[in-house]
Amino acid sequence: MYHIEYAALNYYHSPISDECLCIGVLFNNITTGQCDFKYISNFRRFHSFDDEADINFVKLYLRGIQEETENYKQKFDLASYVKVYANEFRFSSIRTLAVNENENYVEDLSKIYLKYDLAKSQRLNGNEEKKLIRRVLESNNLEYSTQKVDGPYSDEISFDYQVKDLCIKMFSFKGKNLKRVIGNARQWSFVADELGAQKKVLFIYDSDYEDTSNLNIIIKILSKNAKVMKLDDGMDYILKQCS
Repeated sequence: MYHIEYAALNYYHSPISDECLCIGVLFNNITTGQCDFKYISNFRRFHSFDDEADINFVKLYLRGIQEETENYKQKFDLASYVKVYANEFRFSSIRTLAVNENENYVEDLSKIYLKYDLAKSQRLNGNEEKKLIRRVLESNNLEYSTQKVDGPYSDEISFDYQVKDLCIKMFSFKGKNLKRVIGNARQWSFVADELGAQKKVLFIYDSDYEDTSNLNIIIKILSKNAKVMKLDDGMDYILKQCS
């Protein structure tokens, strides 16, 4: 069994902006000392995100991180390394994970964070993303349940995971007609409202849609009575709230 830690490198429009694009993932295998840095190759999407950025500079910048980290001669300290990145380039918080020795964790996790570099057929599906959440919980020694939650009318509600008093539901919008999902979102928002006195609710979503009014409508509906976050931010929230 290997113990690894990793952090996503995000690019922001400006130092004060909350809008960002994941452009790389830095891995540190604590057990073996191996470092890997994977970054985007599809710079068309990056240019769409920020058409004023110097693409050649960004490519050199990312290549420099890769060469520096993968050829590090001393014991690598991920926490110290990511601390110096700020402004437009910022690393996420560090996550830990236990993986099997024959597991290609670099490729699997890169499919989560750098998914837009892949054809849709190569990206992880909703069930695989749910498994990632479970593994993050297990690696951080967080007890969770997949049992149904008792509703206010002696009914049962099926969340994906429950950690302490936090109920987690994963939404995957890939390949779906979002107009048809709006009704389902209203139902779950109603559920979150009913449980509000006894449970906290977190909706985590992932989507291949980039700029769609229907996705924004769904997020607004779900946000009325619960936290709504993308997969990456949602895992951070779970660890902070439940650790």
